[in-house]
Amino acid sequence: MRALWTRQNRFSPISSIPPEILGAIFVHHAQQTQLLYEPDQPAFLSWLNVGHICRHWREVALRTPELWATPFLNFSEATEEMLLRSKMAPLNLRTGLRYCVVSVQSVLVHIERLQEVSLSFSNGDIRRCIMEFLDNVSSCSAPKLRSLSLKQEYAQTPQIAIPISFPAPNLRSLQIRNFDISWTSSVLTGLTVLVIKKLSPECLPTLDELISALRRMPALHTLELEDALPTLPPQTMSLPCTPRALNVQLPHLKRLLLVAKYLEVANMLARVELPDSTMLEVQLRCSASSSMNPDQEWNLSLPIISRALESCFKATPAKSRRVPRTLRLFAVTHRMLVQYSTVWNPSWVPDFFPDSQWTVVLDFHFPPEISPAILSDLWRLVPFRDLEALYIEVFFTCWDGFWTDFLGHGAAHNLANIYLQGTRELFEDLIISLRSQRHSLARSVVGCSQKGQFFAPALSHLFLDSVEFDPSFSSFRRISDFFDVLVDRANEGRGLDRLTITRCMGISAHDVRLLREVVADLYWDE
Repeated sequence: MRALWTRQNRFSPISSIPPEILGAIFVHHAQQTQLLYEPDQPAFLSWLNVGHICRHWREVALRTPELWATPFLNFSEATEEMLLRSKMAPLNLRTGLRYCVVSVQSVLVHIERLQEVSLSFSNGDIRRCIMEFLDNVSSCSAPKLRSLSLKQEYAQTPQIAIPISFPAPNLRSLQIRNFDISWTSSVLTGLTVLVIKKLSPECLPTLDELISALRRMPALHTLELEDALPTLPPQTMSLPCTPRALNVQLPHLKRLLLVAKYLEVANMLARVELPDSTMLEVQLRCSASSSMNPDQEWNLSLPIISRALESCFKATPAKSRRVPRTLRLFAVTHRMLVQYSTVWNPSWVPDFFPDSQWTVVLDFHFPPEISPAILSDLWRLVPFRDLEALYIEVFFTCWDGFWTDFLGHGAAHNLANIYLQGTRELFEDLIISLRSQRHSLARSVVGCSQKGQFFAPALSHLFLDSVEFDPSFSSFRRISDFFDVLVDRANEGRGLDRLTITRCMGISAHDVRLLREVVADLYWDE
């Protein structure tokens, strides 16, 4: 019967695929499957099912060495069998949270075949194994190695150091965490991906060493440096001034992430020319220095950070100009997170936005007394004109007229969605600003102009989260004031299409029925 099925299968169209092409299809399927799962999950090997379809497919799979080139490291027997079947194909070593140290060792000894090494670890056994591997590479060569990722979960003293002599001529990606490296090492040459996090203080580069290393990597497209930037002397009063013609050029850069003190980030950005690219992503995560006046540190850093961010949205050429369409601001007394993107995502849960969505991320930590000043300065850095979605989560007192200064002068004529979670003052200021400039019902506000452009004319969806309505006459957070504002906008042809109210205080079912007279699509979580 088996012979009959075999003969019948020979006449099916799929049986006419040459073994070489079928093997390539299997390899592609295996690679895509391995991207979906962690290396220690059983599903990482789900591609093995191709070998159980028929005898012919199993034979093709067994004769395709590349299919077995990423050994499963949970069991030493499985690792040895896959190494045997991979013959002389280039090897990929990838670890998850669980793995067998013996399996890792058995793969690392094949230095001449290693194409990718990705190791995350915390225990001493694998630490010794990695030190032996690095020593072996420095004394011989890893000719096929293209990607090296070594990440130690917790810092240990002394940290493992990447050898100065590291003969891996085809290495293009280096990612290390809690490892040390010499900035004159040959490994920092010709890379396209460089990620260095948590260097020992004694291994931090000078600015000249860092710039010299970057010049040896002209094709760099990903640069991430966390606690790996040159430090500055305490009480620094100014930054070195270098002609821009001497700055390092990174024309292919697509992603930049810097984590350090404000002045350390500015000091590095002042020596780098970022490309005017439609693909550039920038993340700056900065904290204030304990040895400097925070106002002075911010004022020294601001012009350089501002110049760097201009590269993200320059119009060169005009038709490929990127414009920020989504902005999120999260601010508490000691931290401010500004994220904006060229993609409009109408999702109304800001915390669920993937990091990959944001084109620019500014994550600033600072003393609470300078919060309003930094917020005001940041608004000048962000281009608002083409915003379509705005997410505001601010938990400290802003200045009077915050919303009008932000959006009240025709600056956001495309703004269709506003999400607000914040202080009472911020909510009240929004209600006042949303009034029609030719209001008929809403109470007048002393000192507020009734002439000028319409505030957020395209606004169609308002999401209020955890704000508080106030019934007192002295407040502009009354339901009646909010209702009048909605009526005014509807009379001007600028009414809301949708209103969402969640976790709000001071609102009742009667109030919601009143608001539904103006906004038919209203969600309230009661």
